[in-house]
Amino acid sequence: MARRLSINLPVFSLSPDNEIATGQYIRLRQCIRDAFESFLRNLNLKSLSALEHAFQKHGGEMNSSKFLKVVTEVFPAPETPHRTTIMEKKFIQQMACLMLFESVDVDCSGEASWMEFVEFVCAIAEELRLQAAEESGQTFEFFEAEQVALPFRPQITKCHFDRVFFWPQHPIDSAVIFEEGQPACHLHFPRTMVRRRRVEGGHRQELLSASFMPAPFQWVVTSGNDNLVCFWDENFNLVKRWSVDHVWTGEKGKVTSIGALCWCPEIKALYAADHFSQMVRAWRIDSPLDVRASNSAFEPDKRLELKKQMTHTKSVQAICWMSALKCLATASLDTTVQIFDLVEMKRTYTLSGHKRGLTCLQYCEKNHMLMSCGFDNYICIWDPGAGTLSFTLTGHECSIAGLCSIPGTDYEFMSVDFEGQVRLWDVRRVVCLQNFCATDKQAEKNGELEPLEPRAICALGTNRVLISGRRMVVFDREAPNPHLTADWQIHAVAFNERRIEIVTPIKNDLYVWCALTGMLRTVHDNVIEGTITAMTLDLSERRIFVGADDGEIHVVNYGCGALLKKLTPHQYEVTQITCIPEKVLTLSAPEKMLVIHDDNESDRSFVLKRIDLSGAGAITQFAYDGGSVIACTSQDWKVVWYHMDFAKEVSRSDGGEEKKRATSAVGSLRDAGDEEFFNVDFPDSMSSSDGCEVKHASAVTCGVYLTDAPLLATADADGAVIFWSMPPLRTYSFFSKVSLDIPGAVGPFIVSSIALSHPDEERLYIGLERGMLVCIDISYIVQSAKSLRQEILRRKEAGEAAAVISGRIFEEMPKPCNKPEYVFKLTTTWASSAHRGSIDKIVVCPRDPAVLLTLGSDQRVCMWSHDSGEALGTLEQGLPEGLHHKPLTEWKFPIRAAEELERDKSFIEDAAEEASDDSDSDDSSSLKTGSSSPAQPLQRSPRRRLQNSQASIPSITGASAAASSAAVSPKRSPQEPPPPQAEKRLAAARSAPDLRPGSKSQRPTSSSGNAAGNAAGSAAGSAHRLGRRKGSAAGEAWLLGSGGGAGSPKAGGNSPTKGSRLQALTQHKGSGQRGVEWYAGPFAAGHFASPSLYGPPMALPKLPSGRERPKFSKSKDLVAAARRLSSALGDLDGRNSKDIF
Repeated sequence: MARRLSINLPVFSLSPDNEIATGQYIRLRQCIRDAFESFLRNLNLKSLSALEHAFQKHGGEMNSSKFLKVVTEVFPAPETPHRTTIMEKKFIQQMACLMLFESVDVDCSGEASWMEFVEFVCAIAEELRLQAAEESGQTFEFFEAEQVALPFRPQITKCHFDRVFFWPQHPIDSAVIFEEGQPACHLHFPRTMVRRRRVEGGHRQELLSASFMPAPFQWVVTSGNDNLVCFWDENFNLVKRWSVDHVWTGEKGKVTSIGALCWCPEIKALYAADHFSQMVRAWRIDSPLDVRASNSAFEPDKRLELKKQMTHTKSVQAICWMSALKCLATASLDTTVQIFDLVEMKRTYTLSGHKRGLTCLQYCEKNHMLMSCGFDNYICIWDPGAGTLSFTLTGHECSIAGLCSIPGTDYEFMSVDFEGQVRLWDVRRVVCLQNFCATDKQAEKNGELEPLEPRAICALGTNRVLISGRRMVVFDREAPNPHLTADWQIHAVAFNERRIEIVTPIKNDLYVWCALTGMLRTVHDNVIEGTITAMTLDLSERRIFVGADDGEIHVVNYGCGALLKKLTPHQYEVTQITCIPEKVLTLSAPEKMLVIHDDNESDRSFVLKRIDLSGAGAITQFAYDGGSVIACTSQDWKVVWYHMDFAKEVSRSDGGEEKKRATSAVGSLRDAGDEEFFNVDFPDSMSSSDGCEVKHASAVTCGVYLTDAPLLATADADGAVIFWSMPPLRTYSFFSKVSLDIPGAVGPFIVSSIALSHPDEERLYIGLERGMLVCIDISYIVQSAKSLRQEILRRKEAGEAAAVISGRIFEEMPKPCNKPEYVFKLTTTWASSAHRGSIDKIVVCPRDPAVLLTLGSDQRVCMWSHDSGEALGTLEQGLPEGLHHKPLTEWKFPIRAAEELERDKSFIEDAAEEASDDSDSDDSSSLKTGSSSPAQPLQRSPRRRLQNSQASIPSITGASAAASSAAVSPKRSPQEPPPPQAEKRLAAARSAPDLRPGSKSQRPTSSSGNAAGNAAGSAAGSAHRLGRRKGSAAGEAWLLGSGGGAGSPKAGGNSPTKGSRLQALTQHKGSGQRGVEWYAGPFAAGHFASPSLYGPPMALPKLPSGRERPKFSKSKDLVAAARRLSSALGDLDGRNSKDIF
């Protein structure tokens, strides 16, 4: 039967050459991500209104099929940098829409509501806006350089180093330092601050200003208080000396000094400001030869004259050239900044915002910001194109001595005031990144240090700043290494198979990398307060669980990083997080506590169990067997097994009391009729490795369960890997021991991490403390365990079940012991020197072909071939702000492009498949049941569960069994008593209060009402104890009393039937008391009530667009509404139901 789809699938193929097809597929994936982000960035009122109307038309929520059909209609055509066909563009649209749906439907309910869509759009839009404005990255703080000796002092007592210049483009990498009262300057090496040499022979009095003239000049021009302007070549040899005489001043016999210089390379003009007046004039200098051939100073170019337009009343202290605008800015002691357009040669703006004189100007070319400061205690940020004040940076408490830009960033600026307070600014966000004092005030007061008295600040690079005054101080920050994955320690790494992405936590942020290209894709900022120490993806790969060093555990949306809920925190740092069906396991090794959290609700969670692991010693890690048992590895040389249902060790060879208590607990639960525990297997052997003949002789560092074979592998600090047998083999017993034999390597081989190959699990990947990654073949051990399991199962089916269950069958089989056939060495299949430090984690990407991801203590995440150990690349953070960066390694993620494309098409086809209307008709028929029918569960089609989960769904027990039996049993009259077995097995349950507003809660007096209520409540309680997720078939089997629900529009007759009840929600013991919840509209108590009997029905207000809200979908959401009603009214009356055992 052909599948009915809501959209037409695109039909196209890639090149038959896999290498070419790989490039095509990678471009498609990049276009999908770009289209996804572009759609969210460019949402407007028209598209939002269309989407809102579509949601209303479908009852407020849409499944994936309807969502793809609706959203693709408003989705803009993707703009791709490469030539793409119509079908490829269609594929990009559909994949981007599917990505959007999965990001919104984070709880895997199969449906996305309008409110969920709006919340996601708001969260992702804010994140994308911040990333576009900030280009999220790592920030670093400055600290005083301890390895730099600066014994230099001005030659004249109490004078200052008043000017510092550093030009990165200059051929000689030197810092130029002016000193008060000195006609010469000094050159210093910027790295060591050692004085290179003294530059003299040009000026006769103190220096005032300098400017750099790049190629073709490569000169430095300086001015002094001696009426001279000197030109210096790239080696700081004097080229020419000009006298600023009457030719420049325009008055016969008058000479002056130049206080500020500015070279404008685009127009080849050198602007100079008079040190004593408001005059500003310019020389036109076309080539170096013109200067060398001149005998005296050039005449100022009258075409560059600003005298007529300039209105400064006091001397100009700073000149700034804005090349992007072809404008010149001047700052004067008259408190104003004036901007001149040198194309039209006129003044465009006079900026007034300061109260005192100005001394500094800086221009941020990337953000088109002009910054000014001086004797005020604040910095003004201007828009030079509009002539308006944009922002004011406050924080200094006295006049500002200097302002400089940090090269290589285009957005960082640093200022220092006369008291020595330094502030690092980020002009993108207009915030102060760091605030510190450049000197020790107390030491200066005590005479231990000479006062700094800052006069100038200059950046000697992206990560070094020099502050000068009566002495000099240097501040550094750690330079980022572009070839590392991060500049901080990384504690976890995860692979998203569905999106082909890699996630790494860095500090309290989450970095998402494209696994196809190795490039950073997005950053989720500040997902938690503390530093992330543990992280994992949930089974659907739509949520990220993060744990921090302060014990907090947050659940965030994978698509946007928005907080979904918080789990109960640990007292100390979170060491490990593992997601299993409907539960989350978290470990805090310092606390020696493992906590089992419920994960059925999307917005809340509570603790199911706490397992005290103090008996196992210093825990290093735990492994989950896929059922109810966890194995904990310990630094005390042992492995301990715990059963999660009882929060204790299963048993001990030297102490059987714990086993007796556990067995007694199971017996009591079985007697109570709880079928969830019928298949719990409690072995008769020990649960600790202490009693085994062969065991670890050093700290056990890690462990992993095999899924295809009944084995657990654990590794220790001696390079040994021990395999332990699991049921149906000897339980928790030694099976085999392997020691590493690495040719050419010298031990000891301390194992830090292990992982199994995919999908055969016949190779074991081992990461060592010294950074070596090795692979060993364990197929012999795995096949032996599988053969033994098949033999045991065969004999069980052949009539020896009693011997298998009792364990007598093992008496006939050889027991593994300390013999060569069980304890031996294995030579490595391949070995690679992967990291400079220990390998903290190995992740096997379950793909074809599979690849390995390794996380090392050297702050790198590397990729390796699973067959040969060949290095396939390293995630490199690169340089900030899009600076050119050449990766040290080539990223080569292996894919089969044609298969990947078909896989993506199948995802679209599955999501676009239209569901049949059978479920709705069944709902309608069940709601129209007559009043004489007994209480029966509402049959709803189960909502879609976790798609990528490999865990199997439990068989029908508890509520499911009750619902099934009720569905197939013959109808009884209301007076007929329930079957005896139902009265025996199902505990009594209280009914919920009447649904009619204003009515009093009453218990039904008839025996039939009580029986129906008891049966329904017991079935619902059993379903809740099984931990069903909201929306599942068993979890939504809420039962109506005889005659239909009170106030229900589907009940028989026009008025509610007296005595009918909805069964109250059961509540888990660990969940505590619920808060009062109020509902309006379809969830309100009087929504279904008739206006003539109970007054006007409650309803939500109109939508912002003015349209009417859609009618409530009775056949689809009545059960959910009744469920919420029962919970809310039950809480208001204090009638919270309890678990039934």
